[in-house]
Amino acid sequence: MPPSGIAALYPRVPNRDVPACVAHYGAINKDALWRFGGDVVYKPGGMLTLLGCTVLAAAAFPIAEWWSQPGRYERILVEGCELHKGPCRRVIDGAPVVFSVVPQTLPLMQPLRLRVSADGLVPHGIQVEVRGLNMDMGLNRTRLARSVEGWWEGQTVLPVCSQRRMQWEAAVRIDASRRIELAFPFTTRRQ
Repeated sequence: MPPSGIAALYPRVPNRDVPACVAHYGAINKDALWRFGGDVVYKPGGMLTLLGCTVLAAAAFPIAEWWSQPGRYERILVEGCELHKGPCRRVIDGAPVVFSVVPQTLPLMQPLRLRVSADGLVPHGIQVEVRGLNMDMGLNRTRLARSVEGWWEGQTVLPVCSQRRMQWEAAVRIDASRRIELAFPFTTRRQ
């Protein structure tokens, strides 16, 4: 009578051949051998499945990280600029990039107008990410829109922090022929 059910899916090894099976596979893996009737049925892939899942899991993390970040930005830290005193300027590839925040007092919990001029780079998109440096303040990303005057503009709000003095970074991300992130550090004080 031919085997039926699950026993039909795997090669059958008679009981007397179990030592040969052990010699062939190295050891009896209780998960890899099933008993049906008086015969031992070898379930292939116990260790192979575990190895395959391990390889997939190891490969999944870097792939997921790469997939979630469609493109990296070349980061440039702009030092020596104080946003509360006026616009900051940096030259990239011979083209001036100007970033300003209005009002210059940088108040907390009030609308701030962000303005960027990067005409020499011919950007097709600009966004500003405001990050808390001495405390994580969550994601604060603003996509800027091109205005009639030629500036890229948007609006954001700086949240109140439990720390009296907060250090921030406004990361201006420019998508042009290359992807550039200009990081402008600044500080606020809670009254």
